[in-house]
Amino acid sequence: MSPWEIMLVAAEAPKAPNLWGALGCAMAYAAALLTALDAFADMLLARSGVATAFGPAHRLKFGGKLAAAGLTVVSAGVVLALDSNWFAFTALSFVFVVVISSAILLMRRTARHTRVQAENAPQ
Repeated sequence: MSPWEIMLVAAEAPKAPNLWGALGCAMAYAAALLTALDAFADMLLARSGVATAFGPAHRLKFGGKLAAAGLTVVSAGVVLALDSNWFAFTALSFVFVVVISSAILLMRRTARHTRVQAENAPQ
């Protein structure tokens, strides 16, 4: 087999995933996760009365953080998919969905608990 044929066979072989790219995408997922959780924390603070009323500015801030987190996760997912790094794509997406789902359930439970306390408060 000539060196030229060896190079052609090596070029056709599937390439290993780019680990530096996967690390960068993992950092992007982490930043998006923290941004989404920060947005949820802002909403909980506004509902509790510790912060100011949950007006249009807070809703815009909340929506902007969630939009930024969504765009970051989608773009990092596309990069991982283009790199054929399906393990990192699956693992990071699973963790992101689990943590965000848990946060949403916690928010719903907190809202229900706050509503029940308000109904049972002495007038």
